[in-house]
Amino acid sequence: MRIRILGAGFYGCHLGLALKRAGMDVEIHEIAPHIFAGASGGIPARLHLGAPHYPRSLATRQACMIHNADFMAEYGFLTRAVPINIYAIASDKSLIDFGTYKQIMAGVEFMTVHDPAEFGLRNVEGAIQVAERHIVTDMAREYFEAELADVLRLNTAPGDVDSDEWDYTIDCTFCANDSAGVDRYEPCLVVLMQGATDQAVTIMDGPFGSLYPWDEAKRLCSLSSALWTPFSKTCKTWAEARELLDGLSPDTIATQICEMRESMAYFYPAVRGYATADYRLSIRAMPLSGADTRLVDVVRVGERALRVRAGKIDAIIAAEKMIREMIE
Repeated sequence: MRIRILGAGFYGCHLGLALKRAGMDVEIHEIAPHIFAGASGGIPARLHLGAPHYPRSLATRQACMIHNADFMAEYGFLTRAVPINIYAIASDKSLIDFGTYKQIMAGVEFMTVHDPAEFGLRNVEGAIQVAERHIVTDMAREYFEAELADVLRLNTAPGDVDSDEWDYTIDCTFCANDSAGVDRYEPCLVVLMQGATDQAVTIMDGPFGSLYPWDEAKRLCSLSSALWTPFSKTCKTWAEARELLDGLSPDTIATQICEMRESMAYFYPAVRGYATADYRLSIRAMPLSGADTRLVDVVRVGERALRVRAGKIDAIIAAEKMIREMIE
Protein backbone atom coordinates (compact mmCIF):
# COMPACT_ATOMS: atom_id res chain seq x y z
CA MET A 1 0.00 0.00 0.00
CA ARG A 2 1.36 3.43 -0.98
CA ILE A 3 0.86 6.00 1.76
CA ARG A 4 1.62 9.72 1.59
CA ILE A 5 1.75 11.66 4.83
CA LEU A 6 1.50 15.44 4.80
CA GLY A 7 3.39 17.19 7.57
CA ALA A 8 6.49 16.07 9.46
CA GLY A 9 5.49 16.98 12.97
CA PHE A 10 5.12 14.48 15.80
CA TYR A 11 1.97 12.94 14.33
CA GLY A 12 3.30 12.71 10.79
CA CYS A 13 6.67 11.32 11.85
CA HIS A 14 5.21 8.70 14.19
CA LEU A 15 2.65 7.56 11.64
CA GLY A 16 5.29 7.44 8.92
CA LEU A 17 7.59 5.34 11.07
CA ALA A 18 4.84 3.00 12.28
CA LEU A 19 3.43 2.38 8.77
CA LYS A 20 6.92 2.02 7.30
CA ARG A 21 7.74 -0.65 9.89
CA ALA A 22 4.46 -2.36 8.99
CA GLY A 23 5.79 -2.83 5.46
CA MET A 24 3.91 -0.05 3.69
CA ASP A 25 5.44 2.18 1.01
CA VAL A 26 5.51 5.52 2.82
CA GLU A 27 6.56 9.04 1.90
CA ILE A 28 6.35 12.03 4.26
CA HIS A 29 5.94 15.36 2.49
CA GLU A 30 6.92 18.44 4.48
CA ILE A 31 6.62 21.93 3.03
CA ALA A 32 9.35 23.33 5.32
CA PRO A 33 13.09 22.62 4.98
CA HIS A 34 13.15 20.61 8.22
CA ILE A 35 10.85 18.49 10.37
CA PHE A 36 8.99 19.76 13.46
CA ALA A 37 8.67 23.13 11.72
CA GLY A 38 5.16 23.80 13.07
CA ALA A 39 3.44 23.22 16.40
CA SER A 40 5.54 20.14 17.25
CA GLY A 41 8.65 22.31 17.41
CA GLY A 42 6.98 25.35 18.88
CA ILE A 43 4.93 24.31 21.90
CA PRO A 44 5.83 22.96 25.37
CA ALA A 45 6.17 19.20 24.95
CA ARG A 46 4.82 18.07 28.29
CA LEU A 47 3.40 14.60 28.84
CA HIS A 48 0.13 15.38 30.54
CA LEU A 49 -1.23 13.31 33.40
CA GLY A 50 -4.67 14.69 32.54
CA ALA A 51 -6.23 16.05 35.69
CA PRO A 52 -3.58 18.65 36.64
CA HIS A 53 -3.79 20.49 33.31
CA TYR A 54 -7.37 19.72 32.19
CA PRO A 55 -9.56 19.84 35.30
CA ARG A 56 -12.66 20.86 33.29
CA SER A 57 -12.61 17.95 30.80
CA LEU A 58 -13.17 14.40 32.06
CA ALA A 59 -12.72 13.01 28.53
CA THR A 60 -9.31 14.65 28.16
CA ARG A 61 -8.21 13.55 31.63
CA GLN A 62 -9.09 9.93 30.90
CA ALA A 63 -7.48 10.00 27.46
CA CYS A 64 -4.24 11.50 28.81
CA MET A 65 -3.87 8.72 31.38
CA ILE A 66 -4.15 6.05 28.69
CA HIS A 67 -2.07 7.87 26.09
CA ASN A 68 0.70 8.68 28.55
CA ALA A 69 1.38 5.00 29.17
CA ASP A 70 1.30 4.21 25.44
CA PHE A 71 3.70 7.04 24.63
CA MET A 72 6.17 6.09 27.35
CA ALA A 73 6.26 2.49 26.14
CA GLU A 74 7.17 3.69 22.63
CA TYR A 75 9.16 6.88 23.16
CA GLY A 76 10.07 7.08 26.82
CA PHE A 77 13.74 7.36 25.87
CA LEU A 78 13.01 10.80 24.38
CA THR A 79 11.65 12.15 27.68
CA ARG A 80 13.06 13.57 30.89
CA ALA A 81 11.62 13.85 34.39
CA VAL A 82 10.64 17.21 35.85
CA PRO A 83 12.19 17.21 39.36
CA ILE A 84 9.83 19.80 40.87
CA ASN A 85 6.59 20.16 38.96
CA ILE A 86 4.11 22.56 40.54
CA TYR A 87 0.53 23.29 39.54
CA ALA A 88 -0.92 26.24 41.47
CA ILE A 89 -4.37 27.82 41.65
CA ALA A 90 -4.44 31.60 41.35
CA SER A 91 -5.97 33.55 44.21
CA ASP A 92 -8.04 35.64 41.79
CA LYS A 93 -9.61 35.14 38.36
CA SER A 94 -9.23 31.37 38.44
CA LEU A 95 -11.98 29.25 36.88
CA ILE A 96 -11.66 26.75 39.72
CA ASP A 97 -10.97 26.90 43.45
CA PHE A 98 -8.19 24.93 45.13
CA GLY A 99 -10.49 22.58 47.06
CA THR A 100 -12.34 21.52 43.92
CA TYR A 101 -9.05 21.20 42.04
CA LYS A 102 -7.73 18.73 44.62
CA GLN A 103 -10.94 16.70 44.43
CA ILE A 104 -10.49 16.37 40.68
CA MET A 105 -6.99 14.99 41.29
CA ALA A 106 -8.51 11.67 42.42
CA GLY A 107 -6.59 8.94 40.62
CA VAL A 108 -3.44 11.06 40.20
CA GLU A 109 -0.63 10.90 42.73
CA PHE A 110 0.08 14.36 44.05
CA MET A 111 1.46 16.13 47.09
CA THR A 112 -0.10 19.28 48.49
CA VAL A 113 2.44 22.09 48.84
CA HIS A 114 2.29 23.24 52.47
CA ASP A 115 3.69 26.71 51.79
CA PRO A 116 3.82 27.78 48.11
CA ALA A 117 6.06 30.73 49.09
CA GLU A 118 8.84 28.23 49.87
CA PHE A 119 8.90 27.47 46.15
CA GLY A 120 8.89 31.12 45.15
CA LEU A 121 5.15 31.44 44.43
CA ARG A 122 3.00 34.47 45.17
CA ASN A 123 -0.71 35.29 44.83
CA VAL A 124 -1.87 31.66 44.75
CA GLU A 125 -4.60 29.97 46.77
CA GLY A 126 -2.76 26.68 46.92
CA ALA A 127 -0.45 24.37 44.98
CA ILE A 128 0.33 20.72 44.38
CA GLN A 129 3.31 18.76 43.10
CA VAL A 130 2.94 15.92 40.58
CA ALA A 131 5.41 13.61 38.85
CA GLU A 132 5.42 14.53 35.18
CA ARG A 133 7.77 14.07 32.23
CA HIS A 134 8.46 16.13 29.14
CA ILE A 135 9.75 15.41 25.67
CA VAL A 136 13.11 16.87 24.67
CA THR A 137 12.14 18.29 21.29
CA ASP A 138 15.61 18.36 19.75
CA MET A 139 16.19 14.73 20.73
CA ALA A 140 12.91 13.72 19.11
CA ARG A 141 13.76 15.68 15.96
CA GLU A 142 17.17 14.00 15.64
CA TYR A 143 15.65 10.56 16.22
CA PHE A 144 12.99 10.90 13.53
CA GLU A 145 15.42 12.49 11.07
CA ALA A 146 17.60 9.40 11.35
CA GLU A 147 14.79 6.83 11.28
CA LEU A 148 12.93 8.46 8.38
CA ALA A 149 15.82 9.72 6.25
CA ASP A 150 14.82 7.50 3.31
CA VAL A 151 11.15 8.56 3.25
CA LEU A 152 11.29 12.27 4.12
CA ARG A 153 10.60 14.69 1.28
CA LEU A 154 11.36 18.20 2.55
CA ASN A 155 10.48 21.45 0.76
CA THR A 156 7.55 19.60 -0.84
CA ALA A 157 4.17 21.29 -1.26
CA PRO A 158 1.09 19.17 -0.46
CA GLY A 159 -0.64 19.51 -3.81
CA ASP A 160 -4.01 17.74 -4.06
CA VAL A 161 -4.79 16.15 -0.71
CA ASP A 162 -7.18 13.61 -2.22
CA SER A 163 -4.76 12.39 -4.91
CA ASP A 164 -5.25 9.15 -6.86
CA GLU A 165 -1.47 8.78 -7.09
CA TRP A 166 -1.56 7.30 -3.59
CA ASP A 167 -3.68 4.60 -1.98
CA TYR A 168 -4.10 6.97 0.97
CA THR A 169 -2.97 10.45 1.94
CA ILE A 170 -2.91 11.18 5.66
CA ASP A 171 -2.97 14.90 6.37
CA CYS A 172 -1.08 15.67 9.59
CA THR A 173 -0.64 19.41 9.02
CA PHE A 174 -2.79 20.40 12.04
CA CYS A 175 -5.75 21.19 9.77
CA ALA A 176 -3.83 23.52 7.43
CA ASN A 177 -5.71 22.17 4.40
CA ASP A 178 -9.28 22.04 5.74
CA SER A 179 -11.16 23.36 8.76
CA ALA A 180 -13.68 20.57 9.44
CA GLY A 181 -14.36 20.52 13.17
CA VAL A 182 -12.08 23.50 13.84
CA ASP A 183 -13.48 26.45 15.77
CA ARG A 184 -10.51 28.76 15.24
CA TYR A 185 -6.83 28.87 14.36
CA GLU A 186 -4.57 30.43 16.97
CA PRO A 187 -1.27 31.99 15.83
CA CYS A 188 0.92 31.37 18.85
CA LEU A 189 4.08 32.53 20.59
CA VAL A 190 6.17 30.42 22.97
CA VAL A 191 9.31 31.94 24.49
CA LEU A 192 12.47 29.98 25.29
CA MET A 193 14.00 31.24 28.51
CA GLN A 194 17.50 30.41 29.75
CA GLY A 195 17.81 29.59 33.42
CA ALA A 196 17.19 26.83 35.95
CA THR A 197 15.30 23.82 34.57
CA ASP A 198 14.68 21.87 37.78
CA GLN A 199 11.36 23.53 38.69
CA ALA A 200 8.24 23.87 36.54
CA VAL A 201 5.41 26.19 37.54
CA THR A 202 1.98 26.18 35.91
CA ILE A 203 -0.76 28.50 37.15
CA MET A 204 -4.26 27.06 36.77
CA ASP A 205 -7.03 27.50 35.64
CA GLY A 206 -7.59 30.57 33.52
CA PRO A 207 -5.62 33.31 31.71
CA PHE A 208 -2.32 32.37 33.32
CA GLY A 209 1.17 31.23 32.42
CA SER A 210 3.52 28.29 32.64
CA LEU A 211 7.30 27.97 32.90
CA TYR A 212 8.27 24.46 31.85
CA PRO A 213 11.53 22.61 31.04
CA TRP A 214 12.40 22.53 27.34
CA ASP A 215 15.98 21.26 27.15
CA GLU A 216 17.99 20.67 30.32
CA ALA A 217 21.30 20.35 28.48
CA LYS A 218 20.85 23.86 27.06
CA ARG A 219 19.32 25.25 30.30
CA LEU A 220 16.14 26.20 28.44
CA CYS A 221 12.57 26.44 29.67
CA SER A 222 9.49 27.36 27.69
CA LEU A 223 7.30 30.24 28.79
CA SER A 224 3.71 30.16 27.57
CA SER A 225 0.43 31.70 28.61
CA ALA A 226 -3.25 31.04 28.05
CA LEU A 227 -3.67 34.80 27.64
CA TRP A 228 -0.46 35.91 25.90
CA THR A 229 0.58 32.89 23.80
CA PRO A 230 -2.20 33.42 21.19
CA PHE A 231 -1.85 36.58 19.11
CA SER A 232 -5.48 36.09 18.13
CA LYS A 233 -8.42 33.82 18.88
CA THR A 234 -10.54 34.96 15.95
CA CYS A 235 -8.76 33.51 12.87
CA LYS A 236 -11.16 31.22 11.03
CA THR A 237 -8.68 29.82 8.50
CA TRP A 238 -5.10 28.59 8.63
CA ALA A 239 -4.18 31.09 5.91
CA GLU A 240 -5.51 33.97 8.02
CA ALA A 241 -3.43 32.84 10.99
CA ARG A 242 -0.35 32.43 8.78
CA GLU A 243 -0.79 35.92 7.38
CA LEU A 244 -1.00 37.34 10.89
CA LEU A 245 2.22 35.61 11.94
CA ASP A 246 4.05 36.68 8.79
CA GLY A 247 3.03 40.28 9.41
CA LEU A 248 4.25 40.52 12.99
CA SER A 249 6.86 43.19 13.66
CA PRO A 250 9.81 42.61 16.03
CA ASP A 251 8.34 45.26 18.33
CA THR A 252 5.00 43.44 18.50
CA ILE A 253 6.71 40.17 19.40
CA ALA A 254 8.93 41.88 21.98
CA THR A 255 5.89 43.50 23.60
CA GLN A 256 4.08 40.17 23.79
CA ILE A 257 7.13 38.54 25.36
CA CYS A 258 7.29 41.30 27.97
CA GLU A 259 3.59 40.95 28.80
CA MET A 260 3.95 37.18 29.10
CA ARG A 261 6.94 37.44 31.42
CA GLU A 262 5.33 40.05 33.68
CA SER A 263 2.06 38.15 33.94
CA MET A 264 4.02 35.07 35.03
CA ALA A 265 6.18 37.12 37.42
CA TYR A 266 3.04 38.14 39.33
CA PHE A 267 2.85 34.53 40.51
CA TYR A 268 6.48 33.42 40.13
CA PRO A 269 8.87 36.38 40.42
CA ALA A 270 11.91 34.20 39.72
CA VAL A 271 11.02 34.26 36.01
CA ARG A 272 12.47 37.78 35.86
CA GLY A 273 15.89 36.21 36.40
CA TYR A 274 15.60 34.15 33.21
CA ALA A 275 17.09 35.46 29.97
CA THR A 276 15.09 35.42 26.73
CA ALA A 277 17.03 33.05 24.47
CA ASP A 278 14.67 32.57 21.54
CA TYR A 279 11.02 32.22 20.64
CA ARG A 280 8.83 29.93 18.54
CA LEU A 281 5.84 30.86 16.38
CA SER A 282 3.27 28.27 15.35
CA ILE A 283 -0.41 27.78 14.52
CA ARG A 284 -2.74 25.47 16.42
CA ALA A 285 -6.19 24.39 15.32
CA MET A 286 -8.60 24.61 18.24
CA PRO A 287 -11.91 22.76 18.64
CA LEU A 288 -14.93 24.48 20.15
CA SER A 289 -14.91 23.48 23.81
CA GLY A 290 -15.65 25.53 26.90
CA ALA A 291 -14.40 22.56 28.92
CA ASP A 292 -10.98 22.75 27.20
CA THR A 293 -11.41 19.28 25.69
CA ARG A 294 -8.37 18.22 23.63
CA LEU A 295 -8.99 14.88 21.91
CA VAL A 296 -7.36 13.52 18.76
CA ASP A 297 -9.70 13.07 15.82
CA VAL A 298 -9.31 11.31 12.45
CA VAL A 299 -11.81 12.12 9.70
CA ARG A 300 -12.17 11.15 6.06
CA VAL A 301 -11.76 14.20 3.82
CA GLY A 302 -11.82 12.44 0.44
CA GLU A 303 -12.03 9.07 -1.25
CA ARG A 304 -8.33 8.46 -0.55
CA ALA A 305 -7.63 11.04 2.14
CA LEU A 306 -7.75 11.11 5.93
CA ARG A 307 -7.16 14.12 8.14
CA VAL A 308 -5.81 14.07 11.69
CA ARG A 309 -6.79 16.82 14.09
CA ALA A 310 -4.10 16.56 16.72
CA GLY A 311 -4.89 16.18 20.38
CA LYS A 312 -1.99 16.10 22.81
CA ILE A 313 1.39 14.77 21.61
CA ASP A 314 0.96 11.57 23.60
CA ALA A 315 -2.16 10.70 21.55
CA ILE A 316 -0.09 9.73 18.49
CA ILE A 317 -0.46 6.02 19.30
CA ALA A 318 -4.25 6.41 19.49
CA ALA A 319 -4.22 8.19 16.11
CA GLU A 320 -2.21 5.34 14.61
CA LYS A 321 -4.77 2.79 15.82
CA MET A 322 -7.63 4.80 14.31
CA ILE A 323 -5.87 5.11 10.97
CA ARG A 324 -4.95 1.43 10.80
CA GLU A 325 -8.59 0.50 11.29
CA MET A 326 -9.63 2.89 8.50
CA ILE A 327 -7.07 1.84 5.91
CA GLU A 328 -6.70 -1.86 6.63
